[in-house]
Amino acid sequence: MNGEAQQSHTRVLTGLSPEIGTLDQIRLIDRFQELQSDGPLADLLWSDPDGSVETFSQSKRGVGYLFGTTDLRQFLRTNHLSHMVRSHQLCMDGFQVMWDDTLTTVWSAPNYCYRCGNVAAAMVVAEDGSRALTTFLEAPESERRRPDNDTNKEVPDYFL
Repeated sequence: MNGEAQQSHTRVLTGLSPEIGTLDQIRLIDRFQELQSDGPLADLLWSDPDGSVETFSQSKRGVGYLFGTTDLRQFLRTNHLSHMVRSHQLCMDGFQVMWDDTLTTVWSAPNYCYRCGNVAAAMVVAEDGSRALTTFLEAPESERRRPDNDTNKEVPDYFL
């Protein structure tokens, strides 16, 4: 490494938060809690990239933020990263690569809610940081397996 910081190629996150600047700050978040509608954890889950903004601005979702290329590049530079992968935003083609290949959004639910008509994608990140995306459609109705309709199943605690 010749005394230089080794650059990590890819980090999988969801979004960015104006309250979070480093990966260490993310690691310190208690993720085993009820999700609030604001704060760093909600921001990481719900914030989306937007090419029309440079820095954090209010999201139309009502939670999280829109973040711009300036926010992303600062986060990547601070954390010695070259690329971020995220989800939680519908992409009609299954994925979207933005901002000179520094951000990829991957959406893995084909025909979301049985009505969006979108393609889905999955990404494989190799040890060397190279990325490969595969897109897929929903399974045809004739090939779908329906779960048993057992009305005696207990509701898991996390839904109570």
